[in-house]
Amino acid sequence: MRMNLGAITKLTRSEKVRMRIGARTLLAAAAALLIAVPVPAKAAGSVSGKPDTTARIDAYMEAAMNRLHIPGAALGIVKEGGDTFYLQGYGTSGPSGAKTTPQTAFVLGSTSKSITAAAVMQLAEEGKIDLEAPVRRYLPDFRTADPERSDRIRVKDLLYQTSGFSKYDGVAALTQGDSTIGAHIGGLNKISLVRDPGTGFEYSNLNYNVLGGLVEKVSGTSYTAYVKDHLFEPLEMKSSFSSPEEAGGADMADMAAGYQSVFGFKVPTRQLAHTGTVPSGYLISTAEDMTHYLSAQMNGGRYKEKSVWSEKSNAALHEPEASMGGGASYAMGWTVKNGVLFHDGATENTYSFMVIHGDTGIILLLNTMDYLVPYDQIVMGIYGILQGEDAPVESLPNYIRTYALADMALTAVLVLAVRSFYSLFRRKKRVKPTAGRIALSAAGIAGIHLLLPACILLLPKLLHAPWPVLMVFLPGLSQGLYFMAILLVCTGLLKTAAVVRAIRTRKTAL
Repeated sequence: MRMNLGAITKLTRSEKVRMRIGARTLLAAAAALLIAVPVPAKAAGSVSGKPDTTARIDAYMEAAMNRLHIPGAALGIVKEGGDTFYLQGYGTSGPSGAKTTPQTAFVLGSTSKSITAAAVMQLAEEGKIDLEAPVRRYLPDFRTADPERSDRIRVKDLLYQTSGFSKYDGVAALTQGDSTIGAHIGGLNKISLVRDPGTGFEYSNLNYNVLGGLVEKVSGTSYTAYVKDHLFEPLEMKSSFSSPEEAGGADMADMAAGYQSVFGFKVPTRQLAHTGTVPSGYLISTAEDMTHYLSAQMNGGRYKEKSVWSEKSNAALHEPEASMGGGASYAMGWTVKNGVLFHDGATENTYSFMVIHGDTGIILLLNTMDYLVPYDQIVMGIYGILQGEDAPVESLPNYIRTYALADMALTAVLVLAVRSFYSLFRRKKRVKPTAGRIALSAAGIAGIHLLLPACILLLPKLLHAPWPVLMVFLPGLSQGLYFMAILLVCTGLLKTAAVVRAIRTRKTAL
């Protein structure tokens, strides 16, 4: 059966935390001229499936990475029965030039959510959590700015993203995760709900951060310790962790360095501290370990001879519950459409995509993230190859063209801003301030110094992300646009003062 990933990847882009559709608006307001050099990608460390099929997958991955300028990637494919069909690493894991392998660890992003959901369902099986119960039964100090409505948020509302938390506040949390999970939850008393709990879907990282606190409270141990003891260990996910520090303490030398695009150049960057937001998007794992996790998800919660969670819980994890529109629904950390389960994850500088369709599960991990150039179509190509179909790399986005356009657009805004500022100090011929000249100057100020910067400064509303998040997740373009908008506004104020003087001079002359 052909997987309908064409429609699915469109949906993925619309729901993302980490802003992608909105980020494309930056192309119209963005950029500086550039042609970046493709990164060569070579396969390393494979476990083979069928030779012809895997050779085509390798060739496709290498071509896709060159086209999209992806430094390193790891791929895992699981087939019916939970057996690993293929494991492969491509490219380099960081500036050192070390090869990426299936054992290279990546920060997962929002694919962490289904792991958090599995932890909740384990505790529900033990009778420690009732999904219908209000969250405050387990977390008495849980409060939002709407005390009455927050009292009505149930555990299942968090799982299905129907609590009333907004996408904007969930994205804002991405730069506010440097405290404990408990402290992060305590700060929610300033957050307002955008709708009544249980009345509609809106994707928000806050839901799964609260679930992490719920796991801690009910289990009597830290979220990270619980996940390690009850999920990672029974699933034999030996290279999976909850923080880079934990990975380093386990002598995990093979940790992928993340890259971001700065005006089209791939630059290695460090992530912020995310201690309080691990449950929603900052668990760490490898392609090899995630195939173990996919195996359990595809086999009723069983891995090898162990039942990690029950078959009933597994069915509940995958049950489509909250309508997202377009024929898709949200389950527990999974999106479901046309029988396909999937979820992607994006951090500042890493990306993941996980999908289960029929007898096939795929996990793709990348050590880069780019909010102007989507990566989800790569998995569509891999699945097509598994079905014996062609996977033209030309159908993937064009990285060079995207950044050429973005950089040229940003250059145009920069030239306009600098030229306008310079005009304030240019010696001008004295001319009589006629009504027509004054009106023309006022129109120019309104368009260039009011409307244009207003559009730029309102980008956070369009992208559902405040400026501090944009500057971390879209480096270069965001800073450039923001400071040019400020320059245009300041120049406009000075020009407005000049127009006011001209009007007064005209009145005096009359």
